[in-house]
Amino acid sequence: MDSIADSIMQEISSDEVQSVIDETLNGQKFDFAGYIGSIINGQSPFSFEEAAKYILDGIYNNIVQEKNIYIYLIVIAIMGALVANFSKLLQGKKVAETAFYMVYMLFFSVIAVSFANICNVASKTLVNVSDFIKIYSTTYFTCIAFTNGSLAGSVFYEFTLVMMNVTSYVVVKFALPAIQFYFFLRIASQISEEDVFSRLAVLIKDVVNTGLKTMFGVIMGINVVQGLVVPVAAEAKNSVLVKMGSAIPGIGNTVGSVTSTVLYAGKLVKNAVGITGIIFVIVICLFPLIRIIISKFMYQLISAFIQPVSDKRITNCLDAAADSLKMQVYAVGTGCMMFVISIALISAMTT
Repeated sequence: MDSIADSIMQEISSDEVQSVIDETLNGQKFDFAGYIGSIINGQSPFSFEEAAKYILDGIYNNIVQEKNIYIYLIVIAIMGALVANFSKLLQGKKVAETAFYMVYMLFFSVIAVSFANICNVASKTLVNVSDFIKIYSTTYFTCIAFTNGSLAGSVFYEFTLVMMNVTSYVVVKFALPAIQFYFFLRIASQISEEDVFSRLAVLIKDVVNTGLKTMFGVIMGINVVQGLVVPVAAEAKNSVLVKMGSAIPGIGNTVGSVTSTVLYAGKLVKNAVGITGIIFVIVICLFPLIRIIISKFMYQLISAFIQPVSDKRITNCLDAAADSLKMQVYAVGTGCMMFVISIALISAMTT
């Protein structure tokens, strides 16, 4: 079985997949073929200690990289409170409002730069996932074609291409820009004491959430239906092939046994390739999601810290950023989980 699996692995080219992985990770190592080999041999491809260390390193690196921005936000918010209060005492309301607007624009500039950087991270993450799946699917669905027939491989491959395009349009080109627009609407509402954009912001939030949920439900529904129908037809063809080989006089039992062994070895390789793909998609998404979640938490922490002394419009600005980042986590997580669940479903239903 192992020798047959090794022979199948030699027929599957993983060089292009590895080159995409190396380009995506920017120096970090992920041995695609090595992970597949470990899974085939029944070994754990990673340790929980390494995963925990990776997560903790991601949290620490994010705080270190963004610490200056967090300090600037706290200092500006406190400075704004002091300026506004002194202006009220000395000159009156108009001077206080002018001082507040000056401080608010400075505060907005800092938080907008931070938010834009995080938006770029979210968009780049989904692009990286799509680039990987585009190359990876050639290898993975070749394994499916080998074990379940060319029909199953082609059907699932075409579906994956459709899923990549849907993710690109719905998440990257619609949801993420809409979240940015939602953030700026919430920020603009704080310039005036009157709330003028809150209903439009709520509408955009509802449309984005509904669109993501609809996309996820439709794609997963189609995936499940295909997974229930296509593998059955492929399995029937494989059964006929094994029975025909077994019916050959004299050598039938040997041919049937060899055919079954080859098919089982092919399924083992196919599942190993599927698990490795799932692991790498999680690796791609994990650090960006950690960064977004930590930034969201820090904005909430700063908002709670400065609330007793700062103007409520400053804290509302931070709350708007935190809400927008929460939507980004949902968008990026939905896009990534679509690929993870799809690969898992295809692997499970073509076994």
